[in-house]
Amino acid sequence: MSGEDRTQHVRKSLAEARLVEIEPDEFPDRIRDVKQVAIGRLGELLQRDSGMQEPRSVAHSLGTLSRLEAKLRPEADRQKSEESGLPAEPKAADE
Repeated sequence: MSGEDRTQHVRKSLAEARLVEIEPDEFPDRIRDVKQVAIGRLGELLQRDSGMQEPRSVAHSLGTLSRLEAKLRPEADRQKSEESGLPAEPKAADE
């Protein structure tokens, strides 16, 4: 798959998932929502003893989502503070 084809495929996937309609400052909260769903799924998989491949995949996805959220959260907070005119307050990592 060429680079251009890959880009088109990614854009199509994002559009289908309605991720392209999300405002940048909303991404961290949406990521948190997805993480909660993934955590619930991981719990189900571990209770069913369904082998290790899918739980590993879900756990890996959770790690990726956490890193992405950590990168996007400060930027979203900065944007919100600029829009409101108030200084951004640092948030705890577990919020």
